[in-house]
Amino acid sequence: MRQLLSIADEKTLRKVASFFKKEVAIEEDEDLSEEEMAELEGRFQDMVSGKVKPISEKDSIRMIRSAVKPKG
Repeated sequence: MRQLLSIADEKTLRKVASFFKKEVAIEEDEDLSEEEMAELEGRFQDMVSGKVKPISEKDSIRMIRSAVKPKG
């Protein structure tokens, strides 16, 4: 999830949001709390302001794949 938050490309973010809206039904008890929403908004503002370095879609995918790669 952190890697998704670090993607700076607006088009990619919209595609990800669209995917989740279509594929993942969120029940009321699974909504984000106010604290979680505040953290998400803060991270977004950090990205927009340049405080944090965004990670490209390609690099995010590479990082995810390397993290779940079976060892051995």
